[in-house]
Amino acid sequence: MPPLKIAVPNKGRLMEETLDLLRSVGIRVPRGSDRTLIATTNGGRYQVLYTRAADIPEYVEIGAADIGVTGLDLVSETGCAVDRLLDLKYGYCKLVVAAPEHSGIRSMARVPRGAKVATAFPNLTSRFFRKMKKAVTIVPVSGATEITPAIGVADLITDLTQTGSTLKQNHLEIIDVILESWAVLIAGRSMPKGRRQDAEDLAYAFNSVENAVGKRYLMANIDRKRVDQIVRLIPGLKSPTVVDLAERGMVAVHAVVQEDSINSLLPRLKKAGATGILILPIERMVP
Repeated sequence: MPPLKIAVPNKGRLMEETLDLLRSVGIRVPRGSDRTLIATTNGGRYQVLYTRAADIPEYVEIGAADIGVTGLDLVSETGCAVDRLLDLKYGYCKLVVAAPEHSGIRSMARVPRGAKVATAFPNLTSRFFRKMKKAVTIVPVSGATEITPAIGVADLITDLTQTGSTLKQNHLEIIDVILESWAVLIAGRSMPKGRRQDAEDLAYAFNSVENAVGKRYLMANIDRKRVDQIVRLIPGLKSPTVVDLAERGMVAVHAVVQEDSINSLLPRLKKAGATGILILPIERMVP
């Protein structure tokens, strides 16, 4: 059977986090200078295609790739007919409308008729301004959108941002949000049944890794009489597992906990009488 073709971004943080995700489910993608534009791996079972994130929705739609990881914003912008298999827990950003600080435009209500809007997302931007009943002129650009008001190309812009710091550095102020975005796993709609199952199996594997993000496995020994006290301290998913130990009257309490709660949890467990406390990483988790 031909390999499952996976399209991934060819640069940036989205690429690195996607490659980490692939590696976490056992797909042996090359690192650094060993990376080629097309890498066949795992004995020919998978083929990883490195391409522009903006091209991935179209490649998946036409079958050049079976599945791909890209931004939700790009899927929405292209309007390609693909299936969204899984929302991933990285790549968070938002597409915003921003105006120069000195422009006096502080809300959508203040956007003047005929204003020029520079954007790398002309489709999303056009739909948004139509929805807001604002007649504007869209100025498509391919990069450096933030500079366009300063050089007279546009009156305001729409652009992706994570923290808004780059906009502030360029004296731009966010006046509205068009779309919130994150990384998504998409699949083509014309795959053979067997290939579709391979894609869904991989999505399931990705999800098991994503579920484990920010979580740790905690084990602690405690006198059975103090179990209720310990259970109240441990913020488990449902309820911690309690296992009898060889030593009479002693049990082991096992639970999944949030990583950021561990530092405050450990002294409270110790004070409650817990011993032999272990904190272990979790590679995958299926609730």
